[in-house]
Amino acid sequence: MKNSHSNWMRMGAVLGASALLLGTMAGCAADSGSGAPEDVDAALQEETTLTWWTWGDDTQEMADAFTKENPKIKIEVVKMDNPDAVVTKLQNAVKAGTGAPDLVPAEYQTIPQLTMGGALADMSEFGIDEFAGDFTESTWNAMNFQGKQTGIPMDSGPMVMIYNQELFNAAGITAAPTTWDEYAAASAAINAYDPEAYIANSGDAGFMTSMFWASGGTPFSVDGENVTIDLQDAGTKKFADYWGTLLTANQLSPVSTWSDEWSKALEQGKLGSLLMGSWMISGMDDYSHGNWRVAQIPSWDGKPASAQNGGSGLAVTEQSKHKAAAAAVLEFMATGTGRDIQNTKGFPGTTAIMDDPAWLDVEFATYDGQKANVEGKTASENVIDGWQYLPFQGYANNIFGDTVGKVLGEKGDINAGLVAWQSDLVEYGNAQGFTVNK
Repeated sequence: MKNSHSNWMRMGAVLGASALLLGTMAGCAADSGSGAPEDVDAALQEETTLTWWTWGDDTQEMADAFTKENPKIKIEVVKMDNPDAVVTKLQNAVKAGTGAPDLVPAEYQTIPQLTMGGALADMSEFGIDEFAGDFTESTWNAMNFQGKQTGIPMDSGPMVMIYNQELFNAAGITAAPTTWDEYAAASAAINAYDPEAYIANSGDAGFMTSMFWASGGTPFSVDGENVTIDLQDAGTKKFADYWGTLLTANQLSPVSTWSDEWSKALEQGKLGSLLMGSWMISGMDDYSHGNWRVAQIPSWDGKPASAQNGGSGLAVTEQSKHKAAAAAVLEFMATGTGRDIQNTKGFPGTTAIMDDPAWLDVEFATYDGQKANVEGKTASENVIDGWQYLPFQGYANNIFGDTVGKVLGEKGDINAGLVAWQSDLVEYGNAQGFTVNK
């Protein structure tokens, strides 16, 4: 399970997948034409072949279910290695003016760069907006960029705390920490109990940006081609100061998330907690003997406050010549059979299932029978509004290790790393044709 999550849920990206030449890509965007909701039903009566790129193992099942109900539509599923490969190939198709699929998955963090780059179509004209109420607000908004509804959410990742109850008990921690002060006390207790055990590792780009979000930070703002970056805004700096205190006190493990060392630390009880998206609730089987539990991530005042960490949606490309038929697939994946399939493949982003007793009452052996989905629901209801990703977020995450990541490894000043990261991002964004911090 851990390997399936390590590719698509991590928030990093390779340079080739993140480079965005705004002027070139937008200039190559295909004419989206016009459409209407009634065109969707009409498209299902015509012999049509759609192409659906994917990095997931379950897309063929979804495509087969759709074509079974709509026999005049054929779907060719093209499997790629990971999200980075999909983004790279899609951007190359936009530059070339041809070669894009009809349907494409997109991580929420890549929606701004792909939309601004002319890769994704606005599907509002086909009536997709009518499904807004079927999804949690944070996931639906993630698929909308500057008024363009590029598609529908597929899964979500509201952050939760998955913690080792056995280690907590041994260290004298009697309850899951609800505030960051309590979390710091738990960190010290764990390290005092076992100097080789830590409450968490220092984290990566995806973790850090999600924690800035959960702390009320808004370091990135996008208005058209105008971008503002402030990695010292109040919420961002507040968490950086806090995490830096644990770091310099040698209370954060140096192991990298998803590494073999990280897996070993989980299995051996050397990591006390994971602050991750709720998709990880079903991903702990390899590390647990019933000794883990799920709770809300700590907050400054003890009241639930969460952020998204990972997740992706299904979009339609500007180059697609069958947008109405592709819109029918979006509708299929929004409700009914398609959504039922999707909701078994990861943590859901739909509202109806959040009130479904059959889903809420699932007892997880990993958590000694805890109904852990309840915690995921609470997290989804408390995702803080107002977050924006950069239109070159993939690049930002890729170079995170050169600045903030380096500081984390050296147990240095996180804020100094953030300032250096910001400087690199401002320079890069301006070079790519954006107007950054001007």
